This record gives sequence, structure tokens and C-alpha cells, in this order.
Amino acid sequence: MNGFNKTLEDQSMSYLGMIAKFPLGVHDLKSFITPENHLFVLSHLGIPAIDLTQWKLKISGLVEQSLELSYENLLNLEYRELTVFHQCSGNPLEPKVPTRTISNVIWGGVSLRAILNQLQVKPEARYIWFTGIDRGAYEGVSSDSYIKDIPIAKALDNDVLLAYKLNGEFLSAERGFPLRLVVPGYYGTNFVKWLSHIYVTDRRSPGPFTTTFYNEQPGGDNATLKPVWEVAPESVIVHPSQNEVLYLQPQTSWGWAWASDGIQSVDVSTDGGITWQAAEVETRLEYAWQRFTFQWTPPRPGKYSLMSRAIDHDGEIQPIQQARNAIYIVTVTVQEAPIKGFDSFSVAE
Repeated sequence: MNGFNKTLEDQSMSYLGMIAKFPLGVHDLKSFITPENHLFVLSHLGIPAIDLTQWKLKISGLVEQSLELSYENLLNLEYRELTVFHQCSGNPLEPKVPTRTISNVIWGGVSLRAILNQLQVKPEARYIWFTGIDRGAYEGVSSDSYIKDIPIAKALDNDVLLAYKLNGEFLSAERGFPLRLVVPGYYGTNFVKWLSHIYVTDRRSPGPFTTTFYNEQPGGDNATLKPVWEVAPESVIVHPSQNEVLYLQPQTSWGWAWASDGIQSVDVSTDGGITWQAAEVETRLEYAWQRFTFQWTPPRPGKYSLMSRAIDHDGEIQPIQQARNAIYIVTVTVQEAPIKGFDSFSVAE
């Protein structure tokens, strides 16, 4: 492929190896905006150390004119911020195992569409490839760089960002410094970090992260591969937490729900999925997750299985099992409420 070359010399980068950090469980996700130190980190091919004096972002392919941007060039472009949920799609080797690795953050950067419009995308363009500087091997498969692609129609959405800030602060190395892609409504595997090259083309990328990894097989074979792009409807109950002990009294419970185009409703079950009731769902802010709440009064002491299922605006329902967005079950124990004034007492010898 002509013109598709590295923009950095080898000596300008070093590698720290595979990184994976998952600091929080679902019951720790209490803040609407997730603090930076609570975010998960996943690096497939290592974390490159980048010299900004050599780094450039190159844009080429099916455009009327190619472009190279320095970091300073990007900082001088119109700045935008968007609140976007950010979810890892899970292990690509186990696509039906839910990980519920989720956060909600504020990304800051520039609109990709604004840049592409200036370069004039050619009519035959169908996809855009995004290349990171990281390289190495993942699950025994070598790759010269981490490359993902998205459809041209999605790339020309005004809210797709080339981001250099997270929650108001410049990106750290493990977050993708100096620049990363942010595609609201897509799984995090598409949020290419350490971005170095944007290539406009008429075909999908042949790289392993679009062919070997991160594809669904809805028909059960390679002929029906479906990219892991749009986020399916999902929800988690944050309160009460797993194995929490509650009292036999009215309860207010809540959690988060999210999907590519937002959530229209959330149903909650307190009897392991036998019956369901509608929860109250807050309106979505930009591309953020949505808080839902529900009230219930346990009828008697005992163990209860609490479940939530999200429904997106297309009517897709969060599945019970065998999917990366499978329903999360919270098991709690309900005890008799303590009698006021008799919380503690002693018995004479």
C-alpha cells in the first residue's frame, strides 16, 4: 500500500510490554464521571514512549490532499469535549463472557470530520483505518502496529474525536499520549491509542485486530463475521452490592445502563427473572451512561437474586446469558429489621 509508512523512527519509542489494569468492580462505579485513577487500562502490544519532537499525525489515502499534523497543530484546532461511556468489549478469545469493564469520562480533542472535510474525502471511500504506534505480539499473533477500522459514515459523524485530553487533563502514556481515537457508542477496542496514521480507503483493514480478533460470528462461520463496533445494551446494579445484607424494609436500589444509541428503558427483577418491573431511567447526557433507580420492599427474610435488563432505542434487550452484555445477577440476604432502641444489649451473668 503506497504511502502507508511509519512516521517515527525506531529509536524514538520503547516498549513496556502488555499492560492490563482493572482497579474497580461494578459496585465501585458510584461517580457519574469516573476518576482517571479508577479507569481500566488495556494495552495489547505494549506502551510506546513517544518523542513529541518527532511525532506527527499523517492523514492520507482516498482524500484530495494528504496532511501531516504536529501536536502543536492539533492544539490550535477548535477544541471539543464530550461525555462518553467507555467499555472494554472483553477478551476476544471469549466473546460470550461478560467482563463489565466500564467507565464514564470526558474526552477532549478535535472533530475528525472537521479535518476530513478540509481534505475532501473521495466518493469511493468506504472505511478509515486508524494506526497506533504500538507493535508486538498478542495471543501469539504478531502485528507491526495496532490497526482498527470504522465505516466512513461513522467517521464523518461530528462527534468522533481525535482526543488528547481525559477529564480535563492531557493524556498519560498509558491512556494513549499524545493522541487517541474516540468513537462514541463503539467498544473501546476501536479507540486506537498512540495514533500515528489515518488512512482513508475502500476496504477493511487486513490486520489481525480486524480479521483474527474482535469479530462476532452470528452465523457460526467466518462467512458471517460481524465487527465488534456498536455497544449492545447493558446494565449493572451498583447498589446493593454483591452479597450485601439488607433489612426487611423499603429499599432504594440503583445502577448504570448504556448502549450505542442510548437506553430507552430498564426492567428490574427481584426474584431471579420470574417477574420484572420498570425502573426509572434518567435522560442521557451526550454519550454518557444513564442512571436507573427502582424501589422494592422485600416480602420476607431470605436470599434474593436481583437482576436488571436494559433495552435500547432499537428494542434490543440485554440477554440473560451467553453474551458479552449478559445480565448481571446480584445476590443479597434480607434479615428482619432491628427493633429501634434494641440494637445492642447485654445479659446479666
